[in-house]
Amino acid sequence: MVIDLHVHTTKGGYDSILSLPQLIEEVERRGLDGVCVTEHNSVWGREELERFTSDHDVILVEGMEVETDVGHIVILGLDRYISGIHKASELRRIADEIGGFLIAVHPFRRFFDSEELGLKPVRSWSQVSEEAIALPILGVVDEIEVLNGCCTERENSLALQMARRLGLRGTAGSDAHSRHGIGCFSTIFEREIRDERDLIAELKAGRFYPAQRLLGGEMMPCNGEAPPG
Repeated sequence: MVIDLHVHTTKGGYDSILSLPQLIEEVERRGLDGVCVTEHNSVWGREELERFTSDHDVILVEGMEVETDVGHIVILGLDRYISGIHKASELRRIADEIGGFLIAVHPFRRFFDSEELGLKPVRSWSQVSEEAIALPILGVVDEIEVLNGCCTERENSLALQMARRLGLRGTAGSDAHSRHGIGCFSTIFEREIRDERDLIAELKAGRFYPAQRLLGGEMMPCNGEAPPG
């Protein structure tokens, strides 16, 4: 099953121009099986999502992208914002309590900005790797988003290498805020996903892999080769 694990609609804030009906229409047009709707610090509500999909063969799973003190983390399994989860340690505690799942999304966004702007010397790959693996967010989550539609190829490559180093499979999502880009990166699941419970179970079981959508529509698995240097 092909599921885009990172999409935003207009309900999640000012930065999205994608309505839920538009999202469903685009998901069907692109041949995806479903998406995880990950609004910023808020949720749609499971019943409302089910109402929108009642006449469609599309799976919409509720998630929340929480802005924490160590970076942005998507939590699956939580049905509302709870005071205090802006602290990653509290978000981790809540996730464990409810049987949820945490994904660090775009963990290395802007990680290379300073050297690309000439503000810092260019680091070797070994230096980059050691700095990256030390980021606190990596010690809090269950998985790392390794393909994000709003990140650079270099940022995604680093995320993939850190996932491999930590023994993680890595997830993928478009981070779409409009029709454009939905499903450009998606997570492929080996078994059928019918709802949020199935999604969390399959993520915990590790029966998935990240993939990129090619121009012809086919999905290409991520290979995980390290860049030179």
